[in-house]
Amino acid sequence: MLQPSLFHDYPSRIRRVLIAMTLLMVLGVVGHRISTIIAPPPLVIRTPEDKASTASRMVTIVGTTAPGALLTVNGAAITPDGSGSFSTDVVLVPGANTIDITARRRHSRSAKIQRLIYVHAANAPLA
Repeated sequence: MLQPSLFHDYPSRIRRVLIAMTLLMVLGVVGHRISTIIAPPPLVIRTPEDKASTASRMVTIVGTTAPGALLTVNGAAITPDGSGSFSTDVVLVPGANTIDITARRRHSRSAKIQRLIYVHAANAPLA
């Protein structure tokens, strides 16, 4: 009587290992794609600098984000151009002013930047 070989089910083991490896690769690719989709878009504010001081009662916010991102400045919707650049004016009041800039894609988390601008003259002209 012949005893079964130690490797008698070797092809089925190889098949299981290949299936497991394929599933792990597919899960890795899907996980990477999902993290890319939900990652916040890049948001760069060129001007103004944080904690800037000015005599003017108006400041121009200039920056870039991902093209097609949904962008708000202090809650007001701003449309970036085709390359993701944007520019908008914000009216300031004397004293400390907080400017909130938020960008997000349709299914992503939000990227948020806050700028503090101080208007130092009580009778600063609206420029």
